[in-house]
Amino acid sequence: MLVRVLGAAAGGGFPQWNCNCAGCKRARAGDPNVKPRTQASLAVSGDGARWVLLNASPDLPAQIAASPCLQPATNGPARDSPIKAVVISGGDVDCIAGLLSLREGQKFTLYVDNFVRRILDENRIFGVLNRDVVRFHALPVEQDVALMDADGVALGLDIKAFYVPGKIPLYEEHSDDIAQLRADNTVVGLSVSDGRRKIFYVPGCGAVTDSLRAKMTPDDVLFFDGTLWQDDEMIRAGTGQKTGKRMGHISVSGPHGSLAAFAGVALARKIFVHINNTNPILLNDSEEAAMVRQAGWDIGFDGLEIEL
Repeated sequence: MLVRVLGAAAGGGFPQWNCNCAGCKRARAGDPNVKPRTQASLAVSGDGARWVLLNASPDLPAQIAASPCLQPATNGPARDSPIKAVVISGGDVDCIAGLLSLREGQKFTLYVDNFVRRILDENRIFGVLNRDVVRFHALPVEQDVALMDADGVALGLDIKAFYVPGKIPLYEEHSDDIAQLRADNTVVGLSVSDGRRKIFYVPGCGAVTDSLRAKMTPDDVLFFDGTLWQDDEMIRAGTGQKTGKRMGHISVSGPHGSLAAFAGVALARKIFVHINNTNPILLNDSEEAAMVRQAGWDIGFDGLEIEL
């Protein structure tokens, strides 16, 4: 199984277009210790020829342009793409906006759960995805699903969705009450297997539960939510008034953060993705980045490739 990180940043990317934090300034200036990153997405393949996208970020066109494996074959037909399926993990803009860039009549299968399907069906702009060409497929939770292309040909990968703690998308919020924003059926994590090895993709998660940890084995690779280093990070940076908990994301640091939560979980590799522009782990020379590496984690970046 081949995995390529298309984007490792949280919503807005890094540097974010309107952010003047220290990290964004260094990224714009071309600091070699601060790599720019686009918004979070993964590409997975069982054979190196046919690819599955895990989420479709707003930066998808740039991500395809930076990934030769996702581009039309040089000797292929006039319309061609190795992207055969897309799996969506939630209804946030940075999960689904890239679907609008896949509207040119190319066949692929779109796997979505009931919550995301409702969002796509109710928003007329997603009608640009021709349902005669794009095959919508249910994404049931806690069930292994054999991924297929739009012609029903197996792609050699199985996917399983499972609910993780999270909240409803920003555009569906009607309250600042965290209890009303949280939902048990709006955000899913994804596991992908080729029958030998397995990866977990959890770009958004509000808490690490026992059931989540129990799903993983020492041979698995985890791509996990690295949005904020600490819960009030954006408030401290002057870039916003919301905490990580308010946004539905667990922090990396602290006694209840993801570093501590996964400290006793044996995994082949652990990689942070969906990293917010204010998170100091994006600075390769920061104390926080060193702490993450010392704890056995990698810090995701665009173009990172893994072969399992």
